[in-house]
Amino acid sequence: MLFAQVEDNSFDADVIPSEESLTEGDEDEIDDEATIIEVETSEAQELVDKIYSIVDLIEDFRQQDTLIQRYAIYNYSPEIGAYLNTTETDTMLVTRFDVVVAKDENEEPFTYVKEYVYSTNQAWDYIYERLYDKDSKLCYFVRHYNTYNSGCAEVAFEQSEYFFDSANQLIKKTYSIYDSNNTPLDYDACWMEREAYEKYSTFQEFIQDNPIPITVE
Repeated sequence: MLFAQVEDNSFDADVIPSEESLTEGDEDEIDDEATIIEVETSEAQELVDKIYSIVDLIEDFRQQDTLIQRYAIYNYSPEIGAYLNTTETDTMLVTRFDVVVAKDENEEPFTYVKEYVYSTNQAWDYIYERLYDKDSKLCYFVRHYNTYNSGCAEVAFEQSEYFFDSANQLIKKTYSIYDSNNTPLDYDACWMEREAYEKYSTFQEFIQDNPIPITVE
């Protein structure tokens, strides 16, 4: 696979490179974004299942269009304000944030932020999902990427999920690459950008860099 690594986003864990992620003669070149880590303990699996149940709950909110707070940055202003949701202003979007502040089925609070980063030439887009637990610690991070410049599909999509325990240890990592028909792509044949980004291990760190005027009921 061809890739451009802008920043080393490595992590402290034993990783399994995705199938055929290294070409002959490139054994030392590992694409951390495309690694896969399997759950090793029942406790970790319980946490992963709990995270997925919250993700399902958030999707329910999205389908019902309820409890979603939307904010944005436009190219005419660096300040984060309300998302205006008009055809004219959407062409001026730099970043959009969808926020959910709620409680899970066990009445434990969580905060979820989905960040959309738009390219000026519309050749690619990045989406980052962050889920913070009742202690404002990051437990789930997702990177989505799509590009018209991959060389292996008209549009190539990439998704990786990171799951963390309360000690900020990575307990599971997934990776997939596919086309607009959800057909898996040949990893080695694609050019997928590697941008610099922050996961933000606590919500306090995230909100310091992204001062969203979130409403907490």
